[in-house]
Amino acid sequence: MGISKLQRMIDDLCLCEEVKVEKTNLIIDGAALYYCLYYNSYPKLDQRCGGDYPGFKDDVCKFFEALQDCEVTPYVILDGASGSEKQKILHSRLKRRLEDAKTIAETGSDGVQKTCNILPPLVKDVFIEILKEKDIKFKQCLGEADPEVVSAANQKQCAVLSHDTDFCIYDVNKGFLPSFNNFEWKSKEDGKIPAKLYKRSKFCEHFKLDPALMPLFASIAGNDYSRLEDNGTFANESSSSREYSIKRLDGMLSFLSKVNLDGLNDSQKRERALSEALSHVGKEENQTFKLSIQKYVQLEKPSSELPSWVSKKVESGELTTFVISVVDQKTMMLTPVVEDFSQRSSYTAAYPIRQYFYGLLIGGQMCTEYDREGEEIKDNRVPSILLSSDKQKQLQLERLHKAPEGLRHRVFEEALQVQTLDLENIPGHLKLPVCVTVFWFKRLQHHPKPETVHCLHALLLGFVCDRDGPENDVGFINNWKMFVLKPGLIESNHNYPTREGADLISRNLAKFILS
Repeated sequence: MGISKLQRMIDDLCLCEEVKVEKTNLIIDGAALYYCLYYNSYPKLDQRCGGDYPGFKDDVCKFFEALQDCEVTPYVILDGASGSEKQKILHSRLKRRLEDAKTIAETGSDGVQKTCNILPPLVKDVFIEILKEKDIKFKQCLGEADPEVVSAANQKQCAVLSHDTDFCIYDVNKGFLPSFNNFEWKSKEDGKIPAKLYKRSKFCEHFKLDPALMPLFASIAGNDYSRLEDNGTFANESSSSREYSIKRLDGMLSFLSKVNLDGLNDSQKRERALSEALSHVGKEENQTFKLSIQKYVQLEKPSSELPSWVSKKVESGELTTFVISVVDQKTMMLTPVVEDFSQRSSYTAAYPIRQYFYGLLIGGQMCTEYDREGEEIKDNRVPSILLSSDKQKQLQLERLHKAPEGLRHRVFEEALQVQTLDLENIPGHLKLPVCVTVFWFKRLQHHPKPETVHCLHALLLGFVCDRDGPENDVGFINNWKMFVLKPGLIESNHNYPTREGADLISRNLAKFILS
């Protein structure tokens, strides 16, 4: 998420100008928005018992209503899957989220420090549903959203709204609105939203830095891809009186501003400055920095092995982005959730269903899952399951959307261990709940484990929920998603929160086969 402490430095130096946002297009970093709205809500939204999706929807709707009142036209761009080059940082984040989830499970979200947050598992999916409902233009990328955010902003000649300081590095023509705290949409007045606008040109002018070196600065300062370990060299050379991290950034900028770049093009400038920076701290040339620099220079869309029909469904928000990492990297990172850490991971309960899903995505290949074992992240090789059918060619991912309806139903029913005849007299809107109920009763008979018992408790609560109540639009339909993938979430403190959700493997399984 950008360069650590860079935003603090910019704020301390007052490098942003105060503006009033009105009558304009606006490119919004979708992930930054839904994280910010959920974590900064008042009163605080639930993080401990599965999530407060109606409360979240209310905040999202109010945000976009404020934009509409000020004639601001939003275009929301969401992240897809991260590339293999970010595996190290992703593992680190996974570990940190696991620690946060455990802390919240043991103390409650109200009893921990503000920096300890865990996003409930259905927030992104509910966010996308709201965008569709409100007819707000959006796109879900196949890879990192940053390149498409910058391209869209420059094409529409408008600013970017995010809290990712990577956008301080990119050349965004109309600037960057950093930090949602400075985008005061709740304080709009006379059809205008008070905000602070950052422009790269002003930053470079202040530090007397050639703009061509901004990607290099990010790469050695430390981003998601690289960091130059300088053992305090740059901080010691800084004249800043601020904390160490900011002194380090200041020292780097001061050093880069003094590199002789006469007669060089932008690429040559970066090569010379990188060579001198590495030499200055006694390091050798490293390809990692050059690859990191290219992320800011070449705004390329990532390549993917996904068939075009799957890509289109991902981009339109009909399928979640985990399918990308499964197909391209054969990996699945199971995001830590708030649960009883003395029990097995809640993801264990739906292990066999994920095996069917992997079978549809990658055939008979293995998928590596990253899940917790106790309080540690472990990787597990998971064999995929193929339908016991002689029609495997029709179930290959490239042609799955053209498979006969009867074959699609057969895959879905085999995964949930039900028969077509069992569903003949069941009303359409109850077929999925019945399938899920049958699945968990059979699991209880063969695997009488705590997570299965708690799942059935939650199923009963789901049946007695008021389906036509005020929370129906984002609540009831999600009850069934959790029972297929993450029923063990219900174990946390035995509160059995019926609004908890899964990461939509069940729904995506149904969409792949039945739509």
